[in-house]
Formats: sequence, structure tokens, C-alpha cells
Amino acid sequence: MKLTGMNLGGFFSQVKNDIFTDSHIDSFITEKDLKTIRDWGFNCVRLPVDNFFFEIKPYQYDEKRLKKIDEIINISKKYGLQVILDLHKTAGHSFALKERDKNDIWDKNSDNRKRFLSIWNMFSDRYKDYENIIYEILNEPIAPDYKTWNELCDETIDVIRKNDRNHYIVIESNMWGRPVCFEGLKKFSDDKIIYSFHFYEPIVVTHQMAYWVPFVIYNIYKKYVKYPGRPQDIADAKEKLQKKDEKFATFLDGQDKNWNIKELEELLKPVLDFRNRYNVPIFCGEFGCIVVADPQTRKNWTSDIITIFKKQSISWTYWSYKNMDFGVIDYTETYKDNPNYSKDRIDHNILEVLKNGIF
Repeated sequence: MKLTGMNLGGFFSQVKNDIFTDSHIDSFITEKDLKTIRDWGFNCVRLPVDNFFFEIKPYQYDEKRLKKIDEIINISKKYGLQVILDLHKTAGHSFALKERDKNDIWDKNSDNRKRFLSIWNMFSDRYKDYENIIYEILNEPIAPDYKTWNELCDETIDVIRKNDRNHYIVIESNMWGRPVCFEGLKKFSDDKIIYSFHFYEPIVVTHQMAYWVPFVIYNIYKKYVKYPGRPQDIADAKEKLQKKDEKFATFLDGQDKNWNIKELEELLKPVLDFRNRYNVPIFCGEFGCIVVADPQTRKNWTSDIITIFKKQSISWTYWSYKNMDFGVIDYTETYKDNPNYSKDRIDHNILEVLKNGIF
């Protein structure tokens, strides 16, 4: 089964000040939204969930909040939607700039690693009999090396399989799910693993002027960039960023070129080689071009990556359905006058491109 759908970002994850209010939980995504996604023709939603949405304290979970997750999965089933349950953030691991230096989930003896495994013991026991669930163990891992990430994946698979031997498990490549990091991703012995990546290349296009990325934060590269085309004045940006954020600076590798569909597809070679070598399913859990990009750039980039996904039979979920600086729809004041959105606050260009990518 090929999956095509939407991320429900900003619902049970990445909310303002990490505070989940009842009004937000009850209104951000409703049955109407899930019906809309299905009516558009998609068959899947990826549901990012932060641990502090449901974790009261270590090893203690808020049943009321868990029932909200249950509700989304059950409504999704009603409309024929698969749900990828994505543990987006967890104690001991965050992909965010201001938090990732505190990650200790990689320490095999850390309490946060035990908490992480306990969460997956709980989820897999709770959802083992649900028909439309897929587990994604961790969003955008940034382990210090490939071996460390692969070892945690093995432990997590073992925990899940003690409860549930039937449902698929999604595992991303290391370093924010980058395609190039498939070179170090292990082929796991479990035969129900989906191997996942995120695609935001070239990042100076997809994250141009994004207020949270290091090259903008540090005023290293703050430019509007068109696609297809060559980013202007990009040559020394990586060297400058390495002094501020060595890990993230790797995103600026090879940016100084004329970007087009051929170059995008070349970046997927490690993923396609992995699939062909092991005959396993692959999946793009996130991709998108930020809404501050001009409408033609946003449309051109999205159209090219969708064309590649369809050509290569790659399942995908777009980032994101609603708001989050990438949304197909956006009701925020920030983008009320953004030229990507029509009066109904839908980016019809992107919606139609995504519909064209349905298998």
C-alpha cells in the first residue's frame, strides 16, 4: 500500500511555549479536518506527538490525553486513513537548536532512555489491536553516530514486538532524517520496518528566511531564493555556520549550484540504493517549502519533488496540513496577507500539486 497524506503538525506537538490548552486540543484538528483530508484523496495522516502532551511525570501517563490520541486514530479509521503515530519529541531528545545539547537518550544507562522505551511499551500495548496504526519511534534523530542510533532502534523494536508483532514500524535515518545518512542506516532483521527520510533540500530554498534555522538566526544567510535556480552569494555560508553550529552546517553542503529536478533526484540516491539493495519500503515523512517563498518557487519545488516521489513510488506525508509556516491551509494572523493563500486561506497551488502525487 502506498501512503500519501498530511502531517498534523502543531496539534499534539510543537505548540506555543509547549503549553497544550483544552481549547487548542479540541479545535485545532477535528473530524471535519480528517474528512477533508480524505475527501481530497489522501489515505494517511502522520500524527506528531510530544511526550509532555501525555506524560505527567516519568512512567506516568495522562489517560485523558491518551484518549484524545485514541479519538484521532478512531476517527481516521472511520474515513479510511492510516495513522503514523510519530513520537516527535521525548525526554532526552529534541531536534531543536536550543534543546539538542541536552540530549542524553543516547546514554544506555540514562533514565530518559528508559522513559523512551517505556513510552513505546505503553503505546504498542495500547494500540496493538488497532487496524490503522503505524509506529514511528522518533522524529529527526540526531545521534552522535550511526551505530548509536541503530542500537536504540534495535532496543525499541524489541520492546514493541513483545506486545505487537503485526504493525509496521517507521525508522528514520540519522541527522534529522537526511537522505545522505542512509549510508549508515542499518537493515533491521524485522521484516515490518519502513525506512524513512525527510526532504528539505536545498535548505536555503525550503527554509529561506525561516526564523528558527541557524543560518538565519546568526544572520549568515538571510535571502529570498528562487527555485529552480542558483542561490546567490552562498559560497562561504557553510564555513561561517560551522563556527556557530557545526552539525547543522552540513545542510549547506553543495548548496552552491543550479538547483533543478535532476539535482533533487540525485540527493535521493542513497535512499533509492538502500531500497534496491534490501527490497524494503521507503517513506518521506516530511517535506515542504516555506510559505515566505514566492508562490512560483513554492509550487515549482513541490511539483518537482512530487514528480520524483511518484516516479520512484515513494510514499509520503506533506509538512504540514495546517499552519506551521508550511501549511496547505493557514489561519494565522502571520500569513493572512501571504500571496500563497487565497481568500479561503488554502494554498490551492500546493494542494493540486499534492493531489497529482496520489498513487
